[in-house]
Amino acid sequence: MCLYPHGFIGCGMAGISEQKRCEIDGTVFNPFSPDFVREPHATWLKLVSEYPIAWHRELNMWVVSSHELCGDLLKSHDFSPNYRLWEHALPEKLEAEKLDFDRMTDHSLFMVTQKEHLRLRKLTMPAFSKPVMSQIDATIRDLIVERFDEIGSPEAFDVYTEIASKLPVRSIARMIGVSAEHEAMFQKFANCVVLAARINLTPEQRETAMREGQEGIDYFREQIALRRALAHPGEDFLGALIAAEEDNDSLSDWDIIALISSLITAGSDTAIDLHTYLINGLLSHPDQYSLLKQQPELMENAIVELLRHGSMGKFPFFRFAVDDTEFGGQQIRKGQSVLVNLSAAWHDPAKWENPQTLDITRDLNGNLVFGAGPHFCIGTYLVRAQARIMLEEFMRRFPDAELSGQDGDLEYDYAHHNARRITRLRVKTNLEPVRKVA
Repeated sequence: MCLYPHGFIGCGMAGISEQKRCEIDGTVFNPFSPDFVREPHATWLKLVSEYPIAWHRELNMWVVSSHELCGDLLKSHDFSPNYRLWEHALPEKLEAEKLDFDRMTDHSLFMVTQKEHLRLRKLTMPAFSKPVMSQIDATIRDLIVERFDEIGSPEAFDVYTEIASKLPVRSIARMIGVSAEHEAMFQKFANCVVLAARINLTPEQRETAMREGQEGIDYFREQIALRRALAHPGEDFLGALIAAEEDNDSLSDWDIIALISSLITAGSDTAIDLHTYLINGLLSHPDQYSLLKQQPELMENAIVELLRHGSMGKFPFFRFAVDDTEFGGQQIRKGQSVLVNLSAAWHDPAKWENPQTLDITRDLNGNLVFGAGPHFCIGTYLVRAQARIMLEEFMRRFPDAELSGQDGDLEYDYAHHNARRITRLRVKTNLEPVRKVA
């Protein structure tokens, strides 16, 4: 059954200024369609070339898809990630009605004023210093090596089950000092944080996620209190946040918990897709896999190119108009939602030559893979480190790996709220013949 029965009003680049409002519907862009999830490229090309900015009648939001406009929007102060500015947002709760989850959200990087955002970014810099990041590198490496040890040397295995569903949340947990015995609690908390940040949930679903996240908040409040009671809070990430101080200003408990929630949003749920898309991209292009093994110095560039090429998001980012404004030749009303359709932007031929071609030597200057502007992804280092170490270990252990069948017996979660999530990707290790020869 078609989810979007209506037609659309055409509005190519030349026609934007000639119409009051450029409009599309699901016949142009239906992110819930299994066909789109499997084969999105034709849709992305149509959006960036014919509908770089358009009002989506069924989604009830603007969709911005060209690389140029997405970059401009992310850098603009006329749009905010604060979903409380959304015209359909529920009224803000009275203080007495707020859950702890609301209080955490009040301090989030995505919700505070520009001035407060700069303050928080400045105070968190010590937690992203080279010594702290070196500790995180070592911790993540140990975690990834341990995971591959557990995988062993099978004839084949599923990347989603064995790597993608296990490493991301564990990596963030270790980064912020959550012990292995509390991983299940942290996984639940991470799921609640990600869900509560989505505007495409019902109010009841969001409220449920917020209440179920209470255990995680209680855990971090206790951990912060224990650290603050010590003579020195520690040299790790959490300790650096607690110790951070400048001009007699420091981070409150809620600031720290909110920062942890921001890291979860940036680096846990989306990082699940990171692993499947990296491996699928390389093994679907054996020439690129061979090139990376020959030239490991291309690793950092390869990671960004694989993410650009894979473009796993359905709804990468939302922004909300702070005031009535004109953008991209369209009049956007205060409070309207804007989908920053980075998945399409990463395939914009106006920016990328042969965008559907995976080329790990590509010049990626000006890419938007980790966003742009004041809200440039705070979890970038963690994502890059996780990706680099995982691929290094994968290539070391399975240098002759290939996809099972034609496409790794690929399966998607078509109902996922945010991503073109791969839920099965079978890989043949090709280790068995080596053992027989030996």
